[in-house]
Amino acid sequence: MTSTTTNPPPAPLTHILETCIYVRDIEASARFYQETLNIAPFIESPRVTGFSLGPTTLLLFELGKTGTDINTPTGVIPLHGPTPQVLASLQHSDENSNGEGEAQSLKQHFCFAVQSPEQVQQWEEHLRGKGVKILSTMSWERGGRSVYFEDLDGHVVEIASRGVWPHY
Repeated sequence: MTSTTTNPPPAPLTHILETCIYVRDIEASARFYQETLNIAPFIESPRVTGFSLGPTTLLLFELGKTGTDINTPTGVIPLHGPTPQVLASLQHSDENSNGEGEAQSLKQHFCFAVQSPEQVQQWEEHLRGKGVKILSTMSWERGGRSVYFEDLDGHVVEIASRGVWPHY
């Protein structure tokens, strides 16, 4: 039987709470983010390291350690991350890397926010000073600016100012 009662819509979504990236070496990647971006982890384990950034969280998960559900007394965290086939391909790429070719990477992309184009410039100079590989810079039509760089796993990380999107 079809109900004629209409439920009210759920509460509106406010922001993305977590961004997850998958890394080959959790300790090295956590150190990279700490030392390069001056952020401190709020959680560290062999499986995950988490960084708080205002109302959002950056989670680094070690490749291969998220392939099973995690049962807790209050619920289940479902498995996530690369499928076994993708994971095997990434691991096989590492084993066969001779330093001459580029290892396979997920090349995930995410963006950190700052307020002004001048702050993006400051970050670009800071990253260059740390020897981080800068991939690109971008000046946006709305007046914003971005710098793109590569982390230890080949992920494309961006730092952008206001003026990139209509809402930021």
